[in-house]
Amino acid sequence: MKVWSIVSQKGGSGKTTLALQLAIAAARNRKVLVIDLDPQQSAERWHAIRQRATGSKDDPSVAAGPYQKLADMLKTAGRLGAELVLIDTPPKLDKAIIPAVKAASTILVPLKSTILDLQALEDSLDLINLGKARQRAVVILNAVPAGRHKETAIKDSLRAASRLKLDVLPEQLSDLPALALGLKTGRGVTETERHGTAAKEVNALYEALWARDRADAEAE
Repeated sequence: MKVWSIVSQKGGSGKTTLALQLAIAAARNRKVLVIDLDPQQSAERWHAIRQRATGSKDDPSVAAGPYQKLADMLKTAGRLGAELVLIDTPPKLDKAIIPAVKAASTILVPLKSTILDLQALEDSLDLINLGKARQRAVVILNAVPAGRHKETAIKDSLRAASRLKLDVLPEQLSDLPALALGLKTGRGVTETERHGTAAKEVNALYEALWARDRADAEAE
C-alpha cells in the first residue's frame, strides 16, 4: 500500500485540491482512501458533496480523524485492500504532520511561485527533516502561471528547491480554474474534462508519482 502525505506550511498552497484530484484520478482503477488530518476537514466536507452528486461512497473514500488515530486508520485501510492512501495535513505547525511524514512512502510538497510560498518551503522541509523523511520528499510545482510569467515562476521555484536540495518532479500543475471549480460539483477534472489540459496534467502527475513510489520501493 502506497501512502502519499501532502505537506506544506503555507496556507493556500493547494494541498487539499491536489489530494482530491489525485485521489479521483487514481480511483478509476485502484482502491483509494483520503485521510483528512486537517482540523478544517475540507476533504471530508467535500466528500459529502461527491456522495450527493455521484451516489458513491468509495471512489475515493475519505476519512477524517485526529492524528493519534492515524496508525489505526492506515492499518484498517490496508486490511480493507486500499492500494493508495493520500494524507491531507494541516497548513501550519501541527503535531499531526510528523506522524503523517513518518508514515509516508512519498511526501508531496506543493509549491506555488509567490515569494511567501517560496519562503515557506524551508519551514516545510524542517518538518520533513524532523520526520527523517527528506529522501522521500518531492516538490510539485503548483498553480504555474501561463504566459510571459511562466518561465520566471518555474525558475524561481526550481531555484528555491535546489537551494534546499529538494527533488522537483518534472510534471506540474498549471494555474487552471478547472482544478478548483470542478470540485464544487463533487467531481474531478479527470471526470469533467477528460481531454482538457487540467485532466492531462493531473493524470501525468499521478502516473509519475506512482512510478516514482514503485521504483523507490523496488530499490529498498
